[in-house]
Parts: sequence; C-alpha cells; structure tokens
Amino acid sequence: MITKNSWIQLSVTTLAVVLVGCTTTDAISNFCGSAATTLASSSPVFNDMQGSCMRAVDSREPIGAYKTAAADPKLAESVARCNDIGKQGDGAKAAAAILGDYFSAIDALASFGTAKLGTDAGTLAKNTSAAFGATSPAQTAIQSIASDLTTLLESGYQLKKLEGDLEKVSNNINAVSDGLVSVIQSNYIDQLLADEENKVAVRYREFYQAGFPPEAKVMLEDRWRADEAAIQAKRASGLNLISALRALSKGFSDLAQNAHQLKAKELPGLLGPYVTQIQSLIPQIQKAF
Repeated sequence: MITKNSWIQLSVTTLAVVLVGCTTTDAISNFCGSAATTLASSSPVFNDMQGSCMRAVDSREPIGAYKTAAADPKLAESVARCNDIGKQGDGAKAAAAILGDYFSAIDALASFGTAKLGTDAGTLAKNTSAAFGATSPAQTAIQSIASDLTTLLESGYQLKKLEGDLEKVSNNINAVSDGLVSVIQSNYIDQLLADEENKVAVRYREFYQAGFPPEAKVMLEDRWRADEAAIQAKRASGLNLISALRALSKGFSDLAQNAHQLKAKELPGLLGPYVTQIQSLIPQIQKAF
C-alpha cells in the first residue's frame, strides 16, 4: 500500500532525478535566463509611469504659460501626484528586479549546481508595497522571494533543494506576476496612457485654427500623428510585457505541476515553447523606448 508519506517521497525522488539531468538543467537554465532578461527589460515601462503622468500635466498647460510648480499651487499638486505615481513605478520595478534575481539564481543552479547572488533583496522588498499595497498577496509573495534570495546569499542553495520548493516558488511567482500585470494594465495602460492620449488630443484640437495655412495644418497633423504613434507604441510595449509575464508564470507553474511526472528528456518540450514565446516578446517590450 502506498501511503501519503511514501507517495511524497517517491514524487520528490523522481523530481530529483528529473532536475539533475543535463538536458533538463539546460531547459531550466534557458527558461529562467529568458525570464530574467524579460524582467530586466520591464524597467522602461515602469519608469514611464511617472513620465506619462508628467506629459499629461504638461499638455494641459497652454503654450506660452511657462508655469512652475513653485509658483503655481495647482501645478504643484499635479506634480506631487506624478511623483507618487513614480514611487509606484519604482515599487513595481523593484519587484521585477527581485523576481529577476530569483530566476537568475535558478539559472545559476541549473548551470553550476549552486547559486550565490549579491542582491539587496530585503531593501528592494520594502519599496514594493508602493506598487502592490502592504497586505496584498503580491507583497507577501515578494517578501517570501526576497527571504529566499537572502538564503541564497548567506548559505548557497543546492539544485536538489529546488525539488521541495517548487510549489511554494510557483505560487509566489504567480502572485508577483499577477501584481505586476495589474499595475501595467490598470495603472499604466488604462489610466495613465489613456489620460495622456486624451489630453494630447484635446491640446491639438484647441490649438487648431480653421484659418491656418495648408502647410501649417499638415505639419500639425503630422505632429499629432507622431505623438499618437508614440503613445500607441508604449501601450503595445506594456501589453507585450503582460504577455511575457503571463508566459513565465505559466511556464514555471507547468514545471511545478509536471516535473515529478516527466522524464528528463520531456522537460525541454514542456518549457521550450515558453522560452520561444518569451524571447520573441523581449524586443517588442523594448521597442517603444
């Protein structure tokens, strides 16, 4: 009779065999390396959250106003709001950096058998609540990942230990990815870029005069189209980053769920499609910046 404990032992033993195979470690390394590169590519998107807010503020000011935040209380209030949004973007960027470090650590484990990372994950994790909220699942997950990275730094981490941590790691990665997706979709795309796009269009409509000479009308149209294209490109970068985050989250979840059932030679087939998808999205994320 197979008891619960014997089944767990059998699963862990099988998983250990899967995770130490040469072909398997290459598959894990390729997947985690691609995930880490994607997360590193996310910084311009999160940096642009404050940038988009400030561009929308600027577009509301009439040409020739030459106002400064120091002299105009309403403008100062708008700039302060954009600064708060910048802190949210910095928090999301910190979360992406921690998650990227974790994938880099697993990449190193797969490549070299151990990993030690010189990361200040604990300090970064203190900043991520600005993006996720102090009590959110994403914040709890990023703190857990930061703690794991501290363990990597202090004691080194063996590949064989990953077998016991896959489910917890997968849940944490899913929670952080979901949190980042929410920031990108709800805050950056649906609010900031949409507001910027509307304000820019209003500015051009207000500036336009029916009596402009034809060449001025053409130049104004070209300028508006260029500004609109830049916003659309940033929106596309955000959407591609969302796709990449979902792919890396789903890929690691599939690894956690199926590793104990797969033979070593089957794991590249599981992770390979995710690697291809993620690598194809990286230049698309960077394109607008």
